Amino acid sequence: MCNALEILGLPCWHSTQFMSTRFGDIEMWQEAVDRKFFGAGPKFGHQEFDQLLHDFGAVSSDTPAIAFADDLIEAYPEAKVVLVERDIDSWYESWMNTVIKNTYDPFVTVVYHIDRFFTRPIARIHITTFQGWLGISNPEDARLKSKAKYRQHYELVRSITPKDRLLEYKLSDGWEPLCEFLGKPMPDQPFPHLNEKKWVDEKLQLLLSQGLKRLAWKVFLYFLAPLTLAGLIYFLM
Repeated sequence: MCNALEILGLPCWHSTQFMSTRFGDIEMWQEAVDRKFFGAGPKFGHQEFDQLLHDFGAVSSDTPAIAFADDLIEAYPEAKVVLVERDIDSWYESWMNTVIKNTYDPFVTVVYHIDRFFTRPIARIHITTFQGWLGISNPEDARLKSKAKYRQHYELVRSITPKDRLLEYKLSDGWEPLCEFLGKPMPDQPFPHLNEKKWVDEKLQLLLSQGLKRLAWKVFLYFLAPLTLAGLIYFLM
């Protein structure tokens, strides 16, 4: 959906931007999570969300933004909401085999604890959002709670969004209803369909590779560089 919105000329916020141009926003998003779900202060409103989203014309239902659906709908009363409906069993299988599996993967957890400057902030924003918003702390929690939370989220969005600002949409509907709802011309290209599992796996590999590069640099600085310097001094003497 994010890709489709960008084709329509609406720059779309997505958490993968944490790994590139929006890494500096993680701290503020984490503050938003801590305030809303862990009592760290008053919830974010229009002013705070504007700081995070002023460069964008749309927000994807991705972590952590999806946990603020009610706050965003309240903060932007003129915004249009596209509620993408999916078969719940298909969604659940994808959710468990991509997001949950990767978030709580043992190797990811090791890198998360070691690389505190890059991997940890990105992993933490997902882990704490799942804890605070969904009550999920591990894959078993996700197995037991995810479908009920999915239904609750859809019911919430339907209940708080005015009918004239809500489009209930399926990806198989293609461009026509989406463009009509958003007041955009129909693109002369096919509606984008991404392989979600492949896409998530690629983003995870990017995250881990960058985390491991930072880890390797730390190992060099703390262990190999002093040995190299000592060897050079010994050689010169």
